[in-house]
Amino acid sequence: MEEATMPRILGRLLATAAAVLLVTCSNEGPSTTVASVTVTPPAPTVVVAGTVQLTATTKDANGSVLTGRVVTWASGTPAVATVSATGLVTGVAQGQATITATSEGQQGTAAVTVMLAPVSSVTVTPNPATVQIGQTLQLTATLKDANQNVLTGRVVTWASGNTGVATVSSTGLVTGVAQGQATITAASEGQQGTAAVTVIPVPVASVTVTPTPATVPAGQTLQLTATTKDANGNVLTGRVVTWASNNTPVATVSSTGLVTGVAQGQATITATSEGKQGMAAITVTALPVASVTVQPMAANVPLGLTVQLTATLKDANGNVVTGRVVTWASDNTAVATVNSNGLVTGVTQGQATITATSETKTGTAAMTVVSLVFAQVSAGVTHTCGVTTSGAAYCWGSNNSGQLGAPESNQCEIGYYGGVPCSTSPVAVVGGRTFATVSAGNGYHTCGVTTGGAAYCWGDNTWGQLGDGSTTGSGTPVLVSGGLSFAVVSTGNGFTCGLTTGGAAYCWGFNTVGELGNGTTTNSAVPVLVAGSLTLTAVSAGDSHACALTNGGAAYCWGANRFAQLGDGSTTNRTTPVAVAGGLTFAAVSAGLVHTCAVTAGGAAYCWGDNSSGDLGDGSTVDSRTPLAVGGGLTFQVVSAGGNYTCGLTTSGGPYCWGSNFNGQLGTGVFSGPNLLPTAVSGGLTFAAVSAGGAHTCGRTAAGTVYCWGSNTDGELGNGSTNSTAMPARVLGQQ
Repeated sequence: MEEATMPRILGRLLATAAAVLLVTCSNEGPSTTVASVTVTPPAPTVVVAGTVQLTATTKDANGSVLTGRVVTWASGTPAVATVSATGLVTGVAQGQATITATSEGQQGTAAVTVMLAPVSSVTVTPNPATVQIGQTLQLTATLKDANQNVLTGRVVTWASGNTGVATVSSTGLVTGVAQGQATITAASEGQQGTAAVTVIPVPVASVTVTPTPATVPAGQTLQLTATTKDANGNVLTGRVVTWASNNTPVATVSSTGLVTGVAQGQATITATSEGKQGMAAITVTALPVASVTVQPMAANVPLGLTVQLTATLKDANGNVVTGRVVTWASDNTAVATVNSNGLVTGVTQGQATITATSETKTGTAAMTVVSLVFAQVSAGVTHTCGVTTSGAAYCWGSNNSGQLGAPESNQCEIGYYGGVPCSTSPVAVVGGRTFATVSAGNGYHTCGVTTGGAAYCWGDNTWGQLGDGSTTGSGTPVLVSGGLSFAVVSTGNGFTCGLTTGGAAYCWGFNTVGELGNGTTTNSAVPVLVAGSLTLTAVSAGDSHACALTNGGAAYCWGANRFAQLGDGSTTNRTTPVAVAGGLTFAAVSAGLVHTCAVTAGGAAYCWGDNSSGDLGDGSTVDSRTPLAVGGGLTFQVVSAGGNYTCGLTTSGGPYCWGSNFNGQLGTGVFSGPNLLPTAVSGGLTFAAVSAGGAHTCGRTAAGTVYCWGSNTDGELGNGSTNSTAMPARVLGQQ
């Protein structure tokens, strides 16, 4: 019974379960289908790139919701909106799209509107930015919505805050206009973005100078032009350009590129801009010679001597032209010749015209060859001067202080420290003045008196001894100040004395021991009157003292007296004239280095002062404070006191000398020790005048021929050499 019950119970349970299942399934029915599909929301709005979720609800014919059914989604306009398999709609572009949900053949739709997202921000790049003038720069505006999604296809407007500096196109293309700053703005849907743009000049890449090469005549101008370009070859304007010449003695250039030719030659002109350079090769040519002037235009040439002519060439503008070929010629070579440098040599007396030619232009000079005939001669320390019978002054010897009165480039005393400017033959004193007398004296300057009574001096002027009111030396004659009319002048060592035509003595220059005789020891660069109110007929300046004769023949002296050279019986310096002791009456007086000599009207010679070399001629070497008669019993017409010796002429013109003879200055034919008594000068010449210098002597014959002897270190003998001689030697330039 138990085995039969269990099957029956199990059968009942299965029947019950089947009944339950049948009841449950009967709500849809095993064949219930989707009768409708509803999409919600039915009309959504979505922005481009945004999404919206749609839901499809399936129902049967009874309106009951069916679940678990397969639903497919589709967009009627995918270009506007797309839909995923789960109903997620994505906005693609502005517009309308129908989204359809399909399930078991039934459909539901939603009308989707796709809208653009509003612009939330505008960003301009690059920022900041730089652009060169004349160049362009593309800016970009990036638009984003509030979710930072990049938006495209929106209208963007561009603007420049400073169009004078930079402009911008409708597409954001910036163009540099001028140097400066500009703000570029991009605007879209009420939003803005900006970029700070700096406009800079385009850098200079090259500088070209034109014309090159170029030629400009000296004294003329040429305008150069500098063209600046960028790396693309575009011409740049408004750039600073600086100009320079590498050879300003040949050509200069202004700040605007105007070249001026200065002298013949080559120069490179450089234009620089922003570190870049351009160059032009300039050749400066001289203008043609328009005129030739020869200086001096007229001159006397002593026989056998020379005169240097100079040709000055000028162009049509009056500018001096150099470096041109000049040819010289004489129209009478029998009278005067000329070399290729313009040096004229006198051959025989007469006239000759010298012509200088350059580039067909000529200039001439009239040369007169003369035989020098001297009316007066004066021996100085190391130079000699004389005046010809026509009044022309000539000098020779040392020119270390300009005492020759003419430029001289020859050199004497050549040694370790160089030489001394000199001339070994007579050279004409420049200026063309007519002199009556000159004095080479005891110093390094010379003075002379013209036939009109004007005094001129030249050479050293350290102490004002030229008398022109200054202490500036001069190699050419300068007029003595004061307007005085002089009869004669005499030069000492650093000072000068002169005798006016009215018999008054004036002195000027160095005055440390009273050389000027005005009662002071103050130097004066202008003539000062010698004290004493004496009326004088002669004056003679020595080394540091001076002596004079009154119209009654009384001798007076002043200045240094250490060696008793004043003859007043003392060795006291005198700043005013003191009478020479002894009461003698003299016809002539001569002050030497540190002794003085004079001749009486009867021809007796007297000397006083230093006698260490037999200067006084009395046969001893004992100094004398008063006049001492010269030994030998000779009758003199004149005496001349020199360095440490004295010379005189007898009434018959015979020359005699005494004292130091180491340089042959006594003219005895030998170089020897002192001669204590007058000794005849060798050679048998007779003279009308004699002058004793520092260590050389010169004599002038009655015919006007000058001879010199003694020291000749600086050419002071004028015989064309620097060899000393103990015999009279004729000065060159004479017949």
